Amino acid sequence: MTTDGVTGSNPHVFAVVLAGGRGERFWPLSTEAQPKAFLRLVGSESLLQATVRRVRLLLPWAQIVVVVEKKHADLVREQLPELPAANLLLEPHGRDTAAAIGLASLHIERIDPEAIMIVLPADHYVPDGEAFAAGVRRATELLASYPDWVVMFGIPPTRPETGYGYLEVDELLDGPLSVFRIRRFLEKPDRQTAECLATDGRHYWNSGIFLWRNATIQSLLARHMPEVWAGLCRIREAWGVQEALAREYSVLKKQSVDYGVLERMDEGVAMVRADFAWDDLGTWDALARVLPVDDDGNMIVGEVQSLDTTQSVIVSAGLRVATIGLSEMIVVASKDGVLVCPKGRAQEVRRLAGEPR
Repeated sequence: MTTDGVTGSNPHVFAVVLAGGRGERFWPLSTEAQPKAFLRLVGSESLLQATVRRVRLLLPWAQIVVVVEKKHADLVREQLPELPAANLLLEPHGRDTAAAIGLASLHIERIDPEAIMIVLPADHYVPDGEAFAAGVRRATELLASYPDWVVMFGIPPTRPETGYGYLEVDELLDGPLSVFRIRRFLEKPDRQTAECLATDGRHYWNSGIFLWRNATIQSLLARHMPEVWAGLCRIREAWGVQEALAREYSVLKKQSVDYGVLERMDEGVAMVRADFAWDDLGTWDALARVLPVDDDGNMIVGEVQSLDTTQSVIVSAGLRVATIGLSEMIVVASKDGVLVCPKGRAQEVRRLAGEPR
C-alpha cells in the first residue's frame, strides 16, 4: 500500500472521520443543507478540511475514510477532492455514531483484516496538528501491549465545563505513554459538579476520539448491540447493493457508540491523556475561546459595527450588523436567519434550529 508521501505511515491504521450531525447549536450558519462540519468557523478551512489535514500528518489518503449522510456527499467531494471515491461512505440516513462506525468497519475489513481504526469527529478544533499526531502514535503503541482494548483520548479540563462528558480514571497503566484505566463515564454535569471535576485531577473531558482494532469494535458491537450488528452483517452480505444498504441501514438503532458500547464495558477501556489543545466548538460562545477578541472582549467576524459593546460574539455572514450597548451577548446574522441571545443560553439554540421560524 502506498504511503502517499507520509513519513512513517502505518499501513494498518485507518482514520474514520465522522461528518454526520447537524450542528444545530450553530444555527443560523449551520443548516440542514450545510451542517457545522462544512463551515469555515476558524480560519480559511472548514472544520472537516482542518480535521483531515491533521490526519494527513499520519496517513495517506488511501487510509482515510469519511462517513457522511448521502445528501451531503457533494459537500465532501467539493471540500476533499483528493479523497478516494471508494473511501466516501454514504449513509442513507443518519443513525448516530455506532451505526456509522460499524459501516466503516465493514469497508475497512475488506481492505485490511488486521486494521486499526482511529475514529474522530469532523467538527472539532485542534490547533496543533503535530501534537495530535504524536498522541495518536502513543495510542497506537498501547495496542501492542493491550491489543483488545479500546483507547480513548482525554482532555485535561481547563474550566468547569457543563457541556462536555467526562472520563474518570484510576489505575495508571503506562506512565511514559500517559495512559490510564477508565473507571467510569460521566455525562454533562451541573455547574457545581463540574467545578469539582475540573480540579480533582481524576477527571478528563471526553474528546470523542477513539482508537481500536477493527476486529475489536466489531466484536463489541456484536456483544453489546446485537441487533445493530445483525443489520450490519446483512449489509456486509450484500455489500455494494444500494437497495440493501438503504433497507437495512434505515432501521438500525440510532445510538452513539458511547452509550451503546463503551459505557456497557466492565473492563478493557483505557485513556491516553491528550497533550494537545482541543475544543468541540459546541456553541457560538466557544468561538471566543479560539479566535482573537478585541480590546472590549468581543469576538467579531464579518461586517460589524459595535458601540459600547463588550464580551460579546458577533458574526455577520453577508448582512451588515450594528450593535449598541450590548454585554455578554451572541448576535449571528445570515441569509437563513438572525440569532440574538445571552451567552449563558447558547446551549439552547438547538431548540430553535429544528422548529419552524
